[in-house]
Amino acid sequence: MTFLMRWMDQDQAWPRGCWPNQAQRLLLQACLLEDDAAAIRAWQKWEDLVPWDFIDFGSHRLLLLLHDRLRRLGLASRNQGRLAGVARYYWVQTELRQRQAVAILQLFEKAQIPTLLLKGAALNATVYRTGFRAMNDLDVAVRREDAPQAVQLLNQAEAAPPLNVTEDSFRVGHGTNFSLAEGTEVDLHWDFFHSRSLSPTQQQSLWDASLPVKIGPANSRVLCPADQLLHTCEHGVRYNETPPFRWLADSFQIIRTAGAEMDWQRLAEQAREWNAVLQVRRSLQWLNDHLDVPIPDEALANLDDTKVSLANRLEYRVTGQRGLAGQHTFWQTFPEHVFAWQRQGRPGSLAKYHCLQHNISQNHRTRFTEFTKLGLLQTVSRVKAVVPSIRKRQRFVVSTLADDEIVGCHEVERSGHRTFRWTSGESTLVVTLPRGDYDVDVRVFPWRDWETDLASELRVDFDRNVVLVTAEGNRNRVLRFSIQRDMFGPASQQRLTFRCGRFRGVPEGETRHLGLPLQTVCFRPRSCGGTES
Repeated sequence: MTFLMRWMDQDQAWPRGCWPNQAQRLLLQACLLEDDAAAIRAWQKWEDLVPWDFIDFGSHRLLLLLHDRLRRLGLASRNQGRLAGVARYYWVQTELRQRQAVAILQLFEKAQIPTLLLKGAALNATVYRTGFRAMNDLDVAVRREDAPQAVQLLNQAEAAPPLNVTEDSFRVGHGTNFSLAEGTEVDLHWDFFHSRSLSPTQQQSLWDASLPVKIGPANSRVLCPADQLLHTCEHGVRYNETPPFRWLADSFQIIRTAGAEMDWQRLAEQAREWNAVLQVRRSLQWLNDHLDVPIPDEALANLDDTKVSLANRLEYRVTGQRGLAGQHTFWQTFPEHVFAWQRQGRPGSLAKYHCLQHNISQNHRTRFTEFTKLGLLQTVSRVKAVVPSIRKRQRFVVSTLADDEIVGCHEVERSGHRTFRWTSGESTLVVTLPRGDYDVDVRVFPWRDWETDLASELRVDFDRNVVLVTAEGNRNRVLRFSIQRDMFGPASQQRLTFRCGRFRGVPEGETRHLGLPLQTVCFRPRSCGGTES
């Protein structure tokens, strides 16, 4: 039991878990530490540690804050031009999203539907300088009884495609997302948490404590600081293929802006009521340890005095680390939905409940079965990928890689008992290899015959060095090439890039650029003989 408790209490750093790794921690410190000298030291270490081409997407979203901090310090990055360009991109994108939000909020206001902003829009309106918190969409909450009318309004606003949200989704789901004209993305919520369904009384307590806010000419509301901090921590402490550590920057800004007005007692009471004590307690401790955020001792004591059940500890652990089934969100969220289903008294079948949380309201049995097959195949592939490492081989199963490890590929697909991903015009596999000489086998589906167009249609680069590719096996299903020690760049990670012409046997109506149906990539040190099976 002691071993189990220690395992459940461990916090895993990304990419295995949701907490910042060393590079991400340094970036947060460079952006947020009040001590300028300490922030400069963190920035210099981060810039030495992370080559520009290998910045993960979660860190990329914080470059707007880094650019602003360096500007205020009178410093310049060695990649100042690129940093300024990225910062400008996120600032413009966020300003456009804010303007698009005005039209949506006025639409609801005209229909007399009260709204409450969440996440990026709320944070930009309350704790960040306008536009300095990058946001990709608008998160807006309505009361559950107003949700059907809100869905109807968004459908009338040229949602593409229009969504048919069932009564079951309104009853046990938390929200759905819409794609509107001009690229507007709206996440409509009728509950505040993904896996903690609130009673009408609990929801009303959040609305009663909320504060009015204006976005341009539009009126809305935001959660009070204590509730906003709780919502940020609960939403942040869960694994995501995109490093999710931005929630720590958000929490830092909420606490700093609220100052003495932060209601620490309410935070502890709400965390206990909604079984989110560990999420809040660990977040506050991390902020105190690494960003020097002054957290009152009584605030931590109130959370420490709460007894956390074994089930809550287990839920905290499994939702905060990467699952075996790889990058597919449907299975990554399955454990937390099991716990939520139990908390809500098991409303209907677990399969249907899980599908409803992913806005799958029709043919849920068929879809669940299909996702089950895909998840099992990904799990088996992930386990099999460990075996070659015993023989000093490095084998990468493309369908199980995180989005930051396989860039530019289409979504995972299944054919029979195998999974694969189509490359696009240019796709990159990010790997970590010891420097050396390797023979490389790239296994693809035998859907493309490379005999006549291999030289003209496919180019493979390893760390910007072009390699000579040969096709072997039945219908050329294995592409082989070699890499040498002197091809390795100075970075700790390497990039294997496929530039591929469009697949010629594309089904009618297929608009994607389909290049290479990629399954696995195996790196074999020259001293290790044999071929990839």
